[in-house]
Amino acid sequence: MKLIIIICACIYLFRLLFMLAGSILENYKVGKLRKTLGDDKQSVSVIVPARNEENVIEECIESIANSNYPKDKFEIIAVNDRSTDNTQEKLDLLKKHIPNLKVFQVDENINHSNLKGKQGALNYGIKQSQNDLILFTDADCVVPPDWIQIISQLYNSPNIGLVSSYTMVEGSKLFDKIQSLEWILLCAMASAGIGFGIPLGCYGNNLSVRKKNYEEIGGYESLKFTTNEDLSLLLNIHRAGHSVHYVCDIGSCIKTKPVHSFSDYISQHKRWSFGGLELGWIAPMFVITTLSIWVGFLFSLIIGNIPLAIGFLILRLLGDAVILFQPLFKLKQHKLIKYMPIALVFFMLFELILPIFLLDPKITWKDQTFKRNGKKN
Repeated sequence: MKLIIIICACIYLFRLLFMLAGSILENYKVGKLRKTLGDDKQSVSVIVPARNEENVIEECIESIANSNYPKDKFEIIAVNDRSTDNTQEKLDLLKKHIPNLKVFQVDENINHSNLKGKQGALNYGIKQSQNDLILFTDADCVVPPDWIQIISQLYNSPNIGLVSSYTMVEGSKLFDKIQSLEWILLCAMASAGIGFGIPLGCYGNNLSVRKKNYEEIGGYESLKFTTNEDLSLLLNIHRAGHSVHYVCDIGSCIKTKPVHSFSDYISQHKRWSFGGLELGWIAPMFVITTLSIWVGFLFSLIIGNIPLAIGFLILRLLGDAVILFQPLFKLKQHKLIKYMPIALVFFMLFELILPIFLLDPKITWKDQTFKRNGKKN
């Protein structure tokens, strides 16, 4: 039994070192690359899918339009994804004073089974785009002024096929702060995987790709339908042999709105969890490294070693804290540090109950219900 406890501790320590070293390595790679690249301005298309986003779409589009980037070098493509509210009306008004904004609509008559949901809107937007460099964000996001500049500069390297960057949540409530720390932690872990050439994840609200590489893999028309279209794109671009990178910079870190209810939070994490199955053997390995802490904790209790059991919990808390510190400082989010203790405890408790919710194969998101396999219900 003691051997099992030692093995569990070693497994988690390996995960911790992997995440920490990987994120540091990726930051070093990106920093070195940015120093060697020129400042040539790429022609960019920014695609914003929007489904029932009347309350946030204006702030999003305005933030993109106000980018510190030559106005003749980028276009904004807003795709109204079957909205039933006033999203279209808001977009029409924005179009009147934003010359490089183009507005399109998709409807329920999409016959391709792989293009149901967000994929259909993204694919349509890409087809309407005039440029080879495609940047994505969501309608409930606000991008910083230097976002386009920082992301597009990396594509001056011809080998790069996809670039992602960090996302944090804006909001004043404690639950908002917890979500922001979680997004930053998950981005740091995703960055660590990229650092070692093992894609673990990315988020579609801060993502970019070369159009020619997207078309090379067949686009979303050829990719399996999933509620995690961002991860699917990352994996297929990487498998096609193109370089991918993860940028940690306050100038490219976008802000998204928090989920306000615990039920929406659960739906969000169900979507992420089911989408993570696309990682293949990596998915169970990630679960095993997470379970190692709890197995070590449980076996320590069984042998009556309470201090050792507490030590496992402290190891987990300190491990996540260590991974968080680097991006928090790079993103100048020092004020979030004081929320870390309660946030990290919350993450640990939530991961214990999440499997219960995963027993239900249905996912509800953006007023749509999908099955576990991604098919629309």
